[in-house]
Amino acid sequence: MAISHDIGLFFPFKINRPLTREEKQSRFVQGKRRKVSGEAAVLDLDTVIRINSSCLEVVDKFYPTKGYVASFMMAFCLLFFIAIVAFAKITIFENDGFPFFCFVALVSGGGIYYFGRFLLKDWFRKTHYPVRFNRKKQEVHVYQVSGEVITVPWKDIYFTTSKQKVSYCIVGHLLAENKESVLNTFSFGFVGQRTELSLYWEFIRCYMEEDCLEELAETVLYCPPVEKRKEGYITGVQTLIKMDSRLEWIPTLLLLPLSLAESIARYIAMQTSRIPQWPQDVLEACAVEPNDPINVGAENNSPHRWRTVLANETREAYDTKNQRLKSANQKIKVKLDAKYEVVS
Repeated sequence: MAISHDIGLFFPFKINRPLTREEKQSRFVQGKRRKVSGEAAVLDLDTVIRINSSCLEVVDKFYPTKGYVASFMMAFCLLFFIAIVAFAKITIFENDGFPFFCFVALVSGGGIYYFGRFLLKDWFRKTHYPVRFNRKKQEVHVYQVSGEVITVPWKDIYFTTSKQKVSYCIVGHLLAENKESVLNTFSFGFVGQRTELSLYWEFIRCYMEEDCLEELAETVLYCPPVEKRKEGYITGVQTLIKMDSRLEWIPTLLLLPLSLAESIARYIAMQTSRIPQWPQDVLEACAVEPNDPINVGAENNSPHRWRTVLANETREAYDTKNQRLKSANQKIKVKLDAKYEVVS
């Protein structure tokens, strides 16, 4: 069961306000290398839809948990509907209690309306809300929850963290001329802890600013299969139950009934929603050069996805994957150290 990060989808971002102290302290600055500890220099965290020399497209932060909130809203709506049907039958067969039935119908109807509003923020919308980082033009194209597509210069975005409960995500603020007032906010990619976000930010920043595209592409091991298509049921289940360790087998098994309910809500959300379509000007701005040597998408995913999801890869596959990541990260670090003259 994933942690839901619903600010921005079920509840709007707060705008027309000054930057908070925490946002100023947690800023991710363009043009500046972010210090990260450990062997990894970057992490893509399974958010990349497509990476090539022209643009990097990633999923929104709501994609990994799509269906989580909807599963509860669906359950509440179903319970209220059952209550209406049950009391309607009692009223008909007993020919009594009509006033009480009206009361139940009113309360249940109100409940369906209230929870249904949240449900419809996930269903009958878009399968995901992608963000494109345009390396060639140094622009960011954002597919917003409202359906509007905005294009903003990379350097003009104020990137920082947003906290909800126990997790964080990266958000981009569009500021007024005074560089203090937030006019618009968007989010993308990964929801997790600060250390992971720093590595994820470096992945994005390096793509836009550094000369290490081949190495970055090598770190992308899995791309969500949502480019120009809807996610299938099995892929949705895999996304919801993916484990990092075999120690998670028992907890995952215990939570399987809830995960299956969540997967049904996710599948309905995907099938009732439309695939986001980029406008022609964005497609032209992100046009890929013929024979681009860097072009990674879902077609490059491993055919043994279930082994990865269940943390049950063969030793050979596990070692090969880790060696690939280690080699790519080492090359990235060497290039960054040379550019920023970092003393080890």
